[in-house]
Amino acid sequence: MLLFLIQVAQAITFSKDVASQIFEQGKPALILFYENSQQDQLNEFKKVRNENLLLVEANNQDKSVNRLIQLLQIDKLPAIKILKCEGKRWQDVQSINYDDQIDYEKLNKFILRYKEGQLFYDIQSEDVTGKQMEEGIEIVVGHNFDEYVEDTNRNYLIYFYSQDCDLCASMLQNLVRLNNQIRSGKTSIKPNKVRIGKINGELNKIHRHKIEKYPTLFMYQMNDKNPIEYKGDRTTEGMLMWIESMNI
Repeated sequence: MLLFLIQVAQAITFSKDVASQIFEQGKPALILFYENSQQDQLNEFKKVRNENLLLVEANNQDKSVNRLIQLLQIDKLPAIKILKCEGKRWQDVQSINYDDQIDYEKLNKFILRYKEGQLFYDIQSEDVTGKQMEEGIEIVVGHNFDEYVEDTNRNYLIYFYSQDCDLCASMLQNLVRLNNQIRSGKTSIKPNKVRIGKINGELNKIHRHKIEKYPTLFMYQMNDKNPIEYKGDRTTEGMLMWIESMNI
């Protein structure tokens, strides 16, 4: 059935049942998010035909659509986005926002720009707030992630976590203790050469590499663009020995 829908390249209705098929198919989708009073925009959207994109209409009366609206932080309808999902979870989705009038010709130009590689996927990110540190751990978000990991003056240990992850809370406390030990100058690690940051992986998407599980810990060295994942035990002692072995 899905193969047939792709072949005819007509708009299909988004639902929880077909969501996993759409995302697992791995094909980018152009999705219109709308409410019942916006039929004119829906009719204009339905005129579009394209073989490179799944065309999907998503009514906010559907609970699964509302879940996606919240995930994408859409605050006004109608809204059109190109979505691509490289994983099998909704949280892995990337998006490109369409911010023009919903018009057949303008939509076709938007799709053409996408096809020609002129459009790029948004970075999903929390806002950068004035509060940039908690218990000595620096707060990192999607928008400032590159600033941290591309720092040429210091190495960054970045902790990826999820709010509903039980293991994450205990690991964070071990990282706080680790940070205190490094800052005290009682280890072989130079305090000014290593910083520890944390990032909520559910609310901030990093396109450099995919985070498969939480918690995850990466060391971004100032002289190497390829991060190193920590795979040892989550104790303060284990993480300290790992960093000391790098001679940084």
